[in-house]
This record gives sequence, structure tokens and C-alpha cells, in this order.
Amino acid sequence: MSQTIHPTAVVSPDATLGEGVVIGPYSIIEGNATLGDGCILQSNVLVGRNTLLGKGNSLGHGAVLGTPPQDKKFDEKVDTWLVVGDHNIFREYSTVNRATGEGAKTIIGSGCLLMTQSHVGHNCHIGDEVILSNIATLAGHVEVHDWAIIGGLVAIPQFNRIGKGSFIGGFSAMRLDIPPFFRASGRPADPVGVNQVGMSRRGIPHENIKAVRMAYKILYRCGLTLDDAVSRIQEECGGYPEINTVLEFIATAERGIARPHNVKV
Repeated sequence: MSQTIHPTAVVSPDATLGEGVVIGPYSIIEGNATLGDGCILQSNVLVGRNTLLGKGNSLGHGAVLGTPPQDKKFDEKVDTWLVVGDHNIFREYSTVNRATGEGAKTIIGSGCLLMTQSHVGHNCHIGDEVILSNIATLAGHVEVHDWAIIGGLVAIPQFNRIGKGSFIGGFSAMRLDIPPFFRASGRPADPVGVNQVGMSRRGIPHENIKAVRMAYKILYRCGLTLDDAVSRIQEECGGYPEINTVLEFIATAERGIARPHNVKV
């Protein structure tokens, strides 16, 4: 199956288009961009240079992917990249910048949904099946791990990490990292519980969810220092893969994890 390109679209001769690609009216594909098989671009879409899209991606009206980073230090002469997996949905006016720094990459996994006017900044690493709700905004160097959900109008500053399976409530402003499987909300966002619904929908057994709930209680309800809380979690909740994910996340949190102000640090 050949490509379908609207006569008003502008496609660089240096771009690579897979089978079944559809490019809508007034869209622009810059040089050295790659669109995998079955990608569908609606109208007024821009795919910048050095952007690599996998198979089956859908780009809504006005979506802009792979443009230069919003970084005053960026050097237009260096090659940086945006690398996107398969079967993602980028809704209307969503934007993703390529990376800053020689050879660096902004990376988005597969099966993600970026809703209207959401933004992913330079050097971000987004996992699989992540959801960014309307006008969710990620600054540079943010990590969002697999199947996390970011609510509408959430602001995440540079170098923050959002753990696997976590849920960030709408209108929140991040301060520190949010551990896996936890829910967070507020300005600044603090943990407010465990994402039990999301874990259940992923088929995680009840006993594993119960262990995560206990780990949450130890971290945030027992008045312990972080080191003491981690030791107690290892003793009382160890052996579950989800607990290992939480502990590994905490151990690698360079900025620290979000904790309510009345909890010892």
C-alpha cells in the first residue's frame, strides 16, 4: 500500500515514509524525518528534522513534533533527535521538542496518549502507555515511567521523575519525584494514596497491591525517617516485584521523593 500525501503538504525529499502513511493538508515533513508504516497525520501537522516515528502513530490537527528545544544554549549545528515508538496518539496541538546536546534524544515509548495542547520538553524520557491529559506540561529532562497518568494542567519541572503506574491529579505542580504506584495531588504535589484502581486494571494481584499500600503507610504515616522507612519496607513488604520497583526508584531519586511536610526526612 502506497502513501497518501495531500497536494498542499510539503515533504522533504530527505524524509523517509513507510507503507500506508497518510499526510493531511498543509502538513510539513522536514529533512531526515522518518514516518513508520501506517502513520496518519491530519492537517497542519509539523514533523521536524531528525524525528523518528515508529509504526501506527496518529498525529492530530496542528500537532508539532521534533522542533528545536526551548533552550537558549541549543546549537542548531549539532544533531539531536526525537525518537517515538509505535501506536501513539498525539492529539490536537500537542508538542514535543527534540533534545539538546550533541547526539542526545527525547524519547517517547509506545502506546502513549498525549492529549490536546500537552507538551513534552527536550531530553524527556517517556515510557510505554503513558497518558498526558490536556495541557499537561513537561519541562526538560523529565522521566515518566510506564503507564503513569498525568492529569490536566499539571506542571512538571526539569529533572523530575514520575514513577511507574503513578497518577498525578489535575492542576498539580510537582516539586520532587513521585514513587511508583502512588497517587499525588496539590501545589506542590504530595502523595495522597495508592493507585489501586490503576494497579487492578493492570491485573496486579490483590496481595501485591496490599503490600504497596503497606509500603505507602510506612513511608507516609509512621513518622519515620526515609532511611528507617526503607529498612522497614524491606523487612515487612519485601518479595513483591512492585515493592522492588518502589525501593529501586527511591534509591535512585537524586532530587528526593515527595513527602508530606509533617513526615521526617
